[in-house]
Amino acid sequence: MTTQLPHGIAPRLEYPQTGTHDGQPLCDYAVALAQMDALVARPRDADDVLLVLQHPPTLTLGRKGGLAHIQTPRWQPAGQPALDVPVHEVARGGSVTWHAPGQLVVYPIVQLNQQLGPWGKGPLGDLPAFVRLLEQCILATCAQFGVVTVLQPGRSGVFIDAQRKIASLGLGLRNGWTFHGLALNVNPRLDGFAVTPCGLDGVQMASLWQVCEERGLPLPTLADVQAALEQQLLAVLRR
Repeated sequence: MTTQLPHGIAPRLEYPQTGTHDGQPLCDYAVALAQMDALVARPRDADDVLLVLQHPPTLTLGRKGGLAHIQTPRWQPAGQPALDVPVHEVARGGSVTWHAPGQLVVYPIVQLNQQLGPWGKGPLGDLPAFVRLLEQCILATCAQFGVVTVLQPGRSGVFIDAQRKIASLGLGLRNGWTFHGLALNVNPRLDGFAVTPCGLDGVQMASLWQVCEERGLPLPTLADVQAALEQQLLAVLRR
């Protein structure tokens, strides 16, 4: 579990939305990207912000590229018509990442070197330590619903086992602000994306619901998972 810091100011939460899917709010990736760009252009004494959202079907490429890991930029779940999926090249770490409804996305826009934790030390802060912090928040969130997750040495993100990944992370740093962030699969449709996730051969994406069903655990609502993850993040992101 994460350790709550007793002092400091936590980020404020924002929930950008451009549409809905099955009653759930969605935010087009281009809109979220523009909002991130605006937030990291603010003065360094501006508020820290967590953007919490879900995206429609989208593919993103980080600084490691990964275009070769996209077999086709289309999404076709079983029994549904194919849908063209936008592909965005973005200034974050990592390779190719897919997004879809049912995946919980959080973009922390925080002044890294002003954070109270050890990840904020030094003139620029410690971005790798910050990534590890976010991973620990995801581990603790999944554990609240009975799902034990693990980290893989040399690989960012959170895994069920060596072959199944449940959450992806990729971040950047601009003007002292962190941007981009994490994506946790709660109950997205996992079929239909012809990609190699994060460029990791032999790795498949899993979801919290998938693992809960396998283990006979109750299926948490996305709202409950979101509340748990927000609680974890707000407990440690302080300045």
